[in-house]
Amino acid sequence: MYRYVSNELGFRTPALINSIKIFVRDFSDVPQISVSKLNTEEISQAMEIHSLQWQQSKDFTKLIKEFKFTNFKQTFVFMGSVSKVADQMQHFPKWVQKGNKVTVEMTTQDCRGISVKDILLAYTMDNIANDVENQTVETVCDTLKVSTNQLLNNWNSNYTKTEELFQGFQKNIVQL
Repeated sequence: MYRYVSNELGFRTPALINSIKIFVRDFSDVPQISVSKLNTEEISQAMEIHSLQWQQSKDFTKLIKEFKFTNFKQTFVFMGSVSKVADQMQHFPKWVQKGNKVTVEMTTQDCRGISVKDILLAYTMDNIANDVENQTVETVCDTLKVSTNQLLNNWNSNYTKTEELFQGFQKNIVQL
């Protein structure tokens, strides 16, 4: 894992993107990420970059989402699969499961608010939920094989795409 701040090709990425951008090679690197509390603008930007549909708590210290699955087996497989990743990240959500629903709250205790670790886990949970819904689950003992490399490559490429869009936007402004 490394923090990446770009000044390539003669342009500066907005400070906002730089404040939320981390490139992750492995979930086991996440515990070493130094965290700071993200402000509401940074949270909104990060959720937009990664296409996340999570809500913020009224005090802006937690991310909240309810996942609904077709059946209890899928719910249990989702929770087991997320548990494995959360354990690697050493970052654990608060969740309540009832039947085929899981309500999740995430916050980073070290900064008493939402950090990039919460955004990364939210992104991971959304991907796992999508994978669970698109596969056949036989028993609650099934676990989803999370393609860590593909998931993290997609996470990292979301920032690259955003920078490319911003760079193109800046070039168009300069040409005007």
